[in-house]
Amino acid sequence: MKIISWNVNSLKIRHDQLVDIINKHNPDVISLQETKSQDENFPNESFNNLGYQSIFTGQKTFNGVAIITKLPYENVLLNIPNFQDEQKRFVSAEVKFDDRKILIMNGYFPNGQSLDSDKFIYKQTWVNALLKFIKTKNSNSLLMGDFNIAPDDIDCHDPEKWVGTVLTSDIERNLFKEIIECNFTDTHRHLNKNEPGFTWWDYRMAAFRRNLGLRIDHILASKDLINFLKDFNVLTDYRKLERPSDHAPIMLTLSF
Repeated sequence: MKIISWNVNSLKIRHDQLVDIINKHNPDVISLQETKSQDENFPNESFNNLGYQSIFTGQKTFNGVAIITKLPYENVLLNIPNFQDEQKRFVSAEVKFDDRKILIMNGYFPNGQSLDSDKFIYKQTWVNALLKFIKTKNSNSLLMGDFNIAPDDIDCHDPEKWVGTVLTSDIERNLFKEIIECNFTDTHRHLNKNEPGFTWWDYRMAAFRRNLGLRIDHILASKDLINFLKDFNVLTDYRKLERPSDHAPIMLTLSF
């Protein structure tokens, strides 16, 4: 079973790159963040022609998330339950792979802007709402997306430079630990141990060429799936393309 998660930073611009990923890797599930697409403009038919169905919730210019899958699915949610939020940042569905049901949860976590901003308070509120939900959904589950959190110093190209900033603050890292403590495993770190595995590079300062990256995109697996984790890869070739997203797709392979 192949799972891909990608912050596309505009599905309209990255559509053809996504089709290429589908043709090359044949994933069972794709989770997208920052589609920046209103629902009426989502290219549903394009993915239908490739054998996939799409679950999506979006808005103009900002945010937007989607799950694209060739598997049967049910129990769709288009927001975090019991959390009022106009921003389109969460979608989930239960997919069926052979005789196993797996909950796919896809989130575009708020960036937070700066530690003294209202947006940082919103980030904490959003993650705490997610925590309440996932505490009841911590078996046969995958939580993925752009977390906008680098969990540890190894996930940052220059830890000292990032001290006291969003994405690497103690507050955010503690929130990530709380998520892990809800019976989840960081699949990249579990499979690839000490590899940094950066997933995001700023468009500026030739950051990708110089590998000045952060690992802020993650796929977490409930611990009952640990024995089925096979491979985790960062598809960096898509960050090398003309007009790339600033994030690389990430791919988890499970073997049941």
